Amino acid sequence: MKRFVLPGLFALLLAVPLLLVLALPTRSFSENENRYLAKSPKLDAEAFLAGGLQSELELWLEDQFPGRDGWMAAVTVLDKAAGQTEIGGAWLGKDGYYLEQHRPEEFSWEKYRRNLGYLNALARDADVPAAALLVPSAAAALPELLPEGAEVYDAGEALTVARDVLTDIQVPDLSAALRAEPAEQLFYRTDHHWTAAGALRGYRSLPEGYGAWNGSAELFCDDFFGTTWSKTLDPAAKPDRIELFSLPETVAVEADGRSIPVYDETAAARKDKYTVFLGGNHGLVKLTGGCENGKTLLVLKDSFANCLAPLLIADYETVLLVDLRYYPGTVRALLAEVKPDALLFVYEMSGIAGGDDFVKLLLR
Repeated sequence: MKRFVLPGLFALLLAVPLLLVLALPTRSFSENENRYLAKSPKLDAEAFLAGGLQSELELWLEDQFPGRDGWMAAVTVLDKAAGQTEIGGAWLGKDGYYLEQHRPEEFSWEKYRRNLGYLNALARDADVPAAALLVPSAAAALPELLPEGAEVYDAGEALTVARDVLTDIQVPDLSAALRAEPAEQLFYRTDHHWTAAGALRGYRSLPEGYGAWNGSAELFCDDFFGTTWSKTLDPAAKPDRIELFSLPETVAVEADGRSIPVYDETAAARKDKYTVFLGGNHGLVKLTGGCENGKTLLVLKDSFANCLAPLLIADYETVLLVDLRYYPGTVRALLAEVKPDALLFVYEMSGIAGGDDFVKLLLR
């Protein structure tokens, strides 16, 4: 009888978490990780024969495991004690940075060139001044923060390739701008985005036609834990500060046809406080009221442009932000409709190398 005790206890330990997963309400979204969690897989003969059922079950159990966030934090503590510098898909960098991983072998130079070509073709056909802010990731911009042995894509080579392909677009050397004195915190320690200081460096590097903004940045919160920290849930992390650029009271914003504030201050009560900028990502955002010069700027962008946008309205009376991931229309039709005076592209470099939406720029 005794020989069955240990196997029985082991089986019980395996069964209890599964029973709890089945009994407890299913979580659809992890606010800490800012992502949707795996749903219960379809358990039938068809799904079994199609293959992949085991992987789906593993993902579901992992995402729905009771006390998941606490277990993640505990594993991080143990991994750090063991000297690990890569946890949950993030590098534990120097000076308390949690760095998003973009390894050299994961950077598709073929796709990078192709997507840049789509941007250049659009700028050539639009026949208006065009500029591109190609933002290196924090690890690529500040490689001295990387732990020993970590490798990231070459931002210098990415800039050289971009200038070779973007013959109709001005491309400032943003890496140089980010490394210029004085030294400032240009990227959040716990998130992949740039700070207000980093966005301002990008703005100041833009060519003629920009630079009218001359305000200040004020503290919004000092308890921000971003998406790269969320990969680890490290209890020893120090929170970031988010600062907001000063704006005239005349500024108005529409996102996908509805009125929103330029700064969504309800984000202070959410985990993802970066959504204070325009309330997060939208297909089409229209900003007006920053100046009166009759000019329109069309911006194709990722989320790095969300905190940059308030600066641009000092230079253009109307600023249109298009995120190809969410915009249901075609950019070429929008170009024909609004007839912008200038184009601006704002993307993190690895987003171009991995993006599948740029081909939409061929649609008319």
